[in-house]
Amino acid sequence: MPTAADPVWVHTVLICENTSTDHNSCTEWRYAGEHRDTDGEQAYATAREHPHARVLRHPEHYPRHRSLAFEHRFGGGPCAACGIDRGPCTDTPAGPLFLCATCVILLNNELRRSFIRLGLPDPGPQLGALTRPDQ
Repeated sequence: MPTAADPVWVHTVLICENTSTDHNSCTEWRYAGEHRDTDGEQAYATAREHPHARVLRHPEHYPRHRSLAFEHRFGGGPCAACGIDRGPCTDTPAGPLFLCATCVILLNNELRRSFIRLGLPDPGPQLGALTRPDQ
């Protein structure tokens, strides 16, 4: 049985209603369903089926505590670090961000250096793309 320390997460899928190909500032979203922890990966798969979709998550019984867990844009989004290239939604210590391949490498290297400076073991690769490379 889940506890407050280990809640059941609810993943809500929202699909962009923007019909243009520019998905850099979308504001209209259609509810496409919810998935519990045991079926959470299905929420991400559903989001990847659409040109632009988001997955929000919140602890069960606390819907006001929603946060962005994943965002899919076909072709990736503008890189949050450099603003020049595009990349997939990436899991970072600051939450999910669109990052290009170059910035992922730079951020990983900086995170590793920070761990070592703090006397912690090298954590290895930290960031991972949340979308398939072809998306």
